[in-house]
Amino acid sequence: MTTAKTITMPAATGLAAMTRTAARSYYWVVKFFAVYRSRAAIRHLGDLDDHLLRDIGISRSDLRVVQRSYLRDPSAALVDARAKQEATRSTY
Repeated sequence: MTTAKTITMPAATGLAAMTRTAARSYYWVVKFFAVYRSRAAIRHLGDLDDHLLRDIGISRSDLRVVQRSYLRDPSAALVDARAKQEATRSTY
């Protein structure tokens, strides 16, 4: 004859799991809105003329590179594109 053991978990474990899930969800919601806000700023930069873009140190090609990367934060992609462009300019 076998007897089944019942294992009881403290209620705090379930609460901790729900808290972790809520924290992850909150993180992704905040990240989504930050990326959305950055994309709006990139669109506004695209409305500027080339002279003004040069004044702030970016080019229209930098903006095109950033707009193609949908999965990344555009501000991070812009920094990377700019650093890559600076690295190629300094070698010549």
